[in-house]
Amino acid sequence: MMNGRPTRVLISMGVILCAAPLFGKTHRGEGLVLVVDRQHETATISHKEIPGYMPAMAMEFRVAKGELLAGLRPGMRVRFSARVVDDEAVIENFTVLRADPLESRASAPPAGMPRLNVGDTVPPFRLIAQDGTHFDFNPANGRLRLLQFIYTRCPVADVCPRLSANFAYLQKKFGPTIELISVTLDPKWDTPARLAEYAERWRADTHNWKFLTGTDGEIRTLASRFGVLYWAEDGALTHSSVVAMIGPDGRVLAELEGSAYPVTELADLVSVQLARRDVPVRRSGNVEHGS
Repeated sequence: MMNGRPTRVLISMGVILCAAPLFGKTHRGEGLVLVVDRQHETATISHKEIPGYMPAMAMEFRVAKGELLAGLRPGMRVRFSARVVDDEAVIENFTVLRADPLESRASAPPAGMPRLNVGDTVPPFRLIAQDGTHFDFNPANGRLRLLQFIYTRCPVADVCPRLSANFAYLQKKFGPTIELISVTLDPKWDTPARLAEYAERWRADTHNWKFLTGTDGEIRTLASRFGVLYWAEDGALTHSSVVAMIGPDGRVLAELEGSAYPVTELADLVSVQLARRDVPVRRSGNVEHGS
């Protein structure tokens, strides 16, 4: 215990690390923001290996100035520089990494449907599930949910197949403690029967992983609420990708853009929210990656 602050212990893959870098040395990292604690001026980041300092793990960092946290939110991918001060890495700057912007060739979002932001409550909606029954989204159903947009004919391995593989990983790791929702962007092709086949392909437990379709208008309205753009091009759909994490009370807890992130970072985001239920945990120091 130093100055009223607990000593941090870094744990990764069952190994206790005693990091002893040179004081004042700057290290650069990249990762996914899990928790932003403005009151205590810290950010928890699931980061890649920081060469010469620490392996990939989820770590709570103090920031040099509270202003650095302005605009930062869970789900953002960032690069950061951290300087070692009193045997701990203190972040001095962030750069937010955004998915490649899409050209404005997508159809305009429906009027009166503002984009949901972190902290907003997702309104109720009704779509059709893979078994042909109605799926009614209840904002406050008491479960942690993740929602994404895919389509079954997607030919790009690093987009829809990767997003679905990530959900399959989460379902295997977390089971019924979370609910997964995959909404098709291609409702004319993706009938409930085709979505059921797709669910079987991914060995989905459809009690806890739903595959949804609806009318073109319903899908476009919902996609626009999460900032997803898409349009037909050369016999396929071009679309942006967002994974939205929705809390037990229906509020958006995090939004993760793109599909190129390591699935372990997404799993860390889930682990943190399951443990915290959106209440920051003080000075945990580390959250282990999923196996």
